[in-house]
Amino acid sequence: MMQSPTQVLSQPADKVQYLKFHVLTDITALLPVAELAAALKIEVAKITAIPHLSPWIIGVYNWHGEVLWIVDMGHLLGAKPLYQQEILPTYYNTLLLEQSSPAVSEQRRLGLVVHQIEGLELLSRDTIQSLSAVSEALVPFLQGYWLGAAAEMLLLLDGSAIFDYMPT
Repeated sequence: MMQSPTQVLSQPADKVQYLKFHVLTDITALLPVAELAAALKIEVAKITAIPHLSPWIIGVYNWHGEVLWIVDMGHLLGAKPLYQQEILPTYYNTLLLEQSSPAVSEQRRLGLVVHQIEGLELLSRDTIQSLSAVSEALVPFLQGYWLGAAAEMLLLLDGSAIFDYMPT
């Protein structure tokens, strides 16, 4: 079931709007709203598993006639896979990451399963901090991080790097 698309608010020229979410309960991340097409709740039973793929690919899902790869973001970033969790959910919180592909002049989309979607943040790109004390598994997928109001680390994911990591 599709939730309403994220509404882009007016913003100062030096700030960018990001969607804040929890990849896992203890990992908070951000993606630019401009790279996201929608936030979905997908029933687990409606995802078709495809054998012999990378273990972090959950399967495929039919979204408005388009076949989407569904990725377990926690597992991709080095955590225990969703299917090995103690409590299995009936639906997945999924972010629909979107990227323009100039080679074929079309949009590519990818479903990223996350623990929880929190809300919007308006942050300056000038204050991104470089990577330092983060796990090696996270580094290929990050552009940097911010420290949040409660001194929490807000990881800025790199949507292009996630697309590039997908099998062809």
